[in-house]
Amino acid sequence: MTSSTRALLRSLLGGVAWFLFGIAGLTFWVGGRAIHEFAKTDRMLAEMEGLSLAVVFAGLGTAAKTIANEIPEESEDPGT
Repeated sequence: MTSSTRALLRSLLGGVAWFLFGIAGLTFWVGGRAIHEFAKTDRMLAEMEGLSLAVVFAGLGTAAKTIANEIPEESEDPGT
């Protein structure tokens, strides 16, 4: 993998991570109410589903951020 590809992948994964964190915040804030209104489910169940979705999106964002940080910036091999 070339250094430009690694830089692009780091940048892309960082952007995806922030996007997923934004989705998690949005679902935490209004997810339960939206599920309750659109699916016509019990409010308590909808709030728990909204919180669960927020946790899932935050976990995916954390995974993307961790993977982006694990990609080395420079080649570890002096010959490449």
